Amino acid sequence: MWQTESYSLSTLIFLHLLGLIYFIAISGLFIQFRGLIGQKGILPLDEFKTLLFNRIGKKAYRKIPMLFWFGKGDAFMGAVFGVGLLASLLLFLGFAKPLMILILYGVYISIIYAGQDFLGFGWELFLIEITTHAFFLSLTTLPNPLVFISFNFLIFRFHFEAGTVKFESRDPNWRNLTALSYHYQTQPIANATAWYAHKLPLFFQKLSCLFMFAAELIVPFGIFFNEPIRLITFFILASLQWFIWLTGNFSYLNYLTLTVLVVLISNRFLEPLFGPAPNAETNFYLSIFLYVVGSFLLFVQVVAFANHFFPNRTFQKILNPLRTLFFGNRYGIFAVMTTKRYEIVVKGSEDGTVWKEYLFFHKASEITRRPTRVSPYQPRLDWQIWFLPFSTFDSEHWFQRFLTRLLEGEESVLKLIRKNPFEDKPPKYIKAVVYDYVFSDKKKKKETKAWWERTYIGRYTPTLTLKGKDNK
Repeated sequence: MWQTESYSLSTLIFLHLLGLIYFIAISGLFIQFRGLIGQKGILPLDEFKTLLFNRIGKKAYRKIPMLFWFGKGDAFMGAVFGVGLLASLLLFLGFAKPLMILILYGVYISIIYAGQDFLGFGWELFLIEITTHAFFLSLTTLPNPLVFISFNFLIFRFHFEAGTVKFESRDPNWRNLTALSYHYQTQPIANATAWYAHKLPLFFQKLSCLFMFAAELIVPFGIFFNEPIRLITFFILASLQWFIWLTGNFSYLNYLTLTVLVVLISNRFLEPLFGPAPNAETNFYLSIFLYVVGSFLLFVQVVAFANHFFPNRTFQKILNPLRTLFFGNRYGIFAVMTTKRYEIVVKGSEDGTVWKEYLFFHKASEITRRPTRVSPYQPRLDWQIWFLPFSTFDSEHWFQRFLTRLLEGEESVLKLIRKNPFEDKPPKYIKAVVYDYVFSDKKKKKETKAWWERTYIGRYTPTLTLKGKDNK
């Protein structure tokens, strides 16, 4: 088993890089929050807070812990984002690391709750759980053994659970290794590389899927071995992240995972590049405190891992109070592979006869538009629209509000889309329809420059106006 004192340099590098991850995450949200949750946004935060307080009273402060309870309005929200951005830069520079991590923890938990439908993705929960460990790792020069072991177990659990959920779902596309032949085309926001990856032979898609399963289900056990094996584990898991990044747009997930994986590299491999590891500093009382905290952190990780495979009430009683703080999370995405890409297309009209299409920055739209690379930035509106075909219009309150804002011509919301076909005045009518999108074949792309082909499926919404529904 490895010695934690051999990872003081990688832990220090990880803490600096965590500041960069937070800057990426918060800055991406900062330029979108007014249209999403601002006073005139799709889901205004002030309305959300009023609703929570009316429903559960003063318990809301405890059940929904966020800094936004202490103020309201876009200016206050902007100030909270600004504090987070400053703290992330100071952490990256290595200034007062424990304090900066604590500030970032409070800011980002607040943002997740405030973001409502637009936040709470797996990588955001992973970031919070990472940050909890990072705070305690930042208190000493040498990583506390139990805190460090808990952190490594979290890294193992994150990868291993990502692999197991695909088998637990009993999805035949994962079991017969054909899932990736659909994934490149049906993922939330495809990029141009995904078009080319989609054209690769089926045997290559199956080999890629097999590599992914090996990387998620076998390789993570290398985390618990000696320094050379941990280094090999780092390179294999980093390679997996690189391939995911190359063919997809998954926010800052790949960058975050690579940042975390740095702690797998021991001092002897890093010192030739970064110089000698920092000198050890010890404090008896702090050490005892961290052993107690580390025992608790590791206990929670083990319980969360056990609950993933053997869920029961005892485990839930332990984990439920911690879920408010996004600790002890369950991990794993794409448990069931989507095999069809149904895109919601929003159209407006002045007379109910001639319809013009709203165009988004990054979701699939015009068939001749090249799929974009956008990660680590995450366009929250584009992402959320991808989920709509899995539910009905009546159940998607946020989308109803979005269409209302388009009918109102709300500027902060219109900034979230690439082209508003009604620049002079908002449309009188609006509707959303469903298209089936598939990647074009090589011949058609060469002849027509089309990256996509699309087929009309039907309506997603009725025709709507500000005065109510229209039967046209």
